Amino acid sequence: MRKTFWAWFVILAGNVWAIGGAGLYGGWPEVFGIQFVTPEGWRMSVGLAPERGDASRYSVAVSLDLVLAAGTVYSDGGEAVDLAYYAGAGATASLLRADPEVNGHAMLGLEAYFTAMKSVGFFTELQLGQRFWFAPLGTQPFLGFRVGLSLR
Repeated sequence: MRKTFWAWFVILAGNVWAIGGAGLYGGWPEVFGIQFVTPEGWRMSVGLAPERGDASRYSVAVSLDLVLAAGTVYSDGGEAVDLAYYAGAGATASLLRADPEVNGHAMLGLEAYFTAMKSVGFFTELQLGQRFWFAPLGTQPFLGFRVGLSLR
């Protein structure tokens, strides 16, 4: 079973790598996840999120985001590091849990790429939006963040 999982993971990651990039992240509400980015700016993420009522239980959270703006904040001309920003919007759903929830959010992030490793970068991201849950029906403001590693 474990070998089958890793075989599918390598196949899917390899296919997504061909069209964009991938990465690993941690943060809140997902404590660990993997993301795939297309050249058009779509980002699909799958991560583990703790249950709202019981932090010792985890569920799967799936996100779909779109980068709407991006640019360079700092570049030293290829000497050491390039710093870029991105902004966009998206939604995250955690439906396979005792208290399913969805959040819509805007996102703003910074990403640093090092000249010696052009295809590897580090990023930090802030998400701000509204969270909805269904058992019982409720809503509250949402604040999330991610830090991670980008591979392009």
